[in-house]
Order: sequence, then C-alpha cells, then structure tokens
Amino acid sequence: MSAYSISPARYGRLAETVAAWRLRLAGYRVVGRNVRVAGREVDLVARRGGLLVVCEVKARRTTLYGTPLEAVRLDQQRRLREAAEVLMVCDPSVDEVRFDVIAVTGTSVRHVRDAF
Repeated sequence: MSAYSISPARYGRLAETVAAWRLRLAGYRVVGRNVRVAGREVDLVARRGGLLVVCEVKARRTTLYGTPLEAVRLDQQRRLREAAEVLMVCDPSVDEVRFDVIAVTGTSVRHVRDAF
C-alpha cells in the first residue's frame, strides 16, 4: 500500500500507531495516545522508570513543503512543555521529562530523542 493511497487522516493515525510501536520496541511503556492535558493534546506519552516521554508525532507524505521536524514550531513546543508540567504534578513518580519527536516521511520513521 502506498502512502498516497490512503486519506491524510488515516495516514496520520497510522503514523501514530507506528510511533507507539517504535517506543514500545525501544523499551518504553506507552501510557497514553492523544492525551488531553490542560487544553493541550499530546500525541504520545510514554514511561520508562521515572522518565516521562512527551512525544510529538509528525507525518508528511513528502518533504516538498518541509520535513516533519521543521513542522514542530516553537508555540507547539511551548504547549507541550506546559502539558508536561501538569503531567509531572499529577504523577509524583516522574523524575525526568524528555521531549521526543517521531517523524514519519512516506514510509521512513525517525525517532529524535530530546528534540527540544
């Protein structure tokens, strides 16, 4: 199946599923998908011990208009940081927070740890 043969919404959902599996295979426990926190949405929230990973998933069929990583704007980073602060308050077992981006372009997947 080509990346072009499915709708953009379905492509985005598939990218999130692939990203969740990528995290699981790397030893993380995915504790939430499309989590709403303080009016902000976090694509994936994962844990490994005391580490909380707030993960943004960006999918693009091509890089014609830029890469998925370029699409993570400063205002979005700020909103994710605000959401992470709330998550940390709600769960005192969190020792550390990391912000990752999983970029899906066509059929390639890139996991950028500590992206911002």
